Amino acid sequence: MKTKHFLIISMIATMIFLIASCYKSNNSYNNNPTPTVNKVTISASGYSPASLTIAMGSTVTWTNNDNAAHTVTTADGNISSGDIAAGSSFSKTFATSGTYSYYDAHNTSMMGTVVVITSSGGGGY
Repeated sequence: MKTKHFLIISMIATMIFLIASCYKSNNSYNNNPTPTVNKVTISASGYSPASLTIAMGSTVTWTNNDNAAHTVTTADGNISSGDIAAGSSFSKTFATSGTYSYYDAHNTSMMGTVVVITSSGGGGY
């Protein structure tokens, strides 16, 4: 009799565990993209990647892997890193959707773009 009760309780506990591990929290169904940190490397040849598409609220960190100072600058002044020394980084969190085209003030042929999007509401973006 004790063995039968033990088996029933074990089966119930196993079923509860399986149900609980299969259950997804409400956050899994959130249509809003999760803000993340995105990395851009700066070198003598330019920004890599040169273009990023990110979720609104995400942060981009530019790291200068070159021996010379570089900047991340937009024409409208929305982004103005100042000089980023060799081995240093600059970060910006994007709270507003839009397209942000930037360049290096020391080498205006070095250009990059950050495209900030909001959720489409369709389960992805």
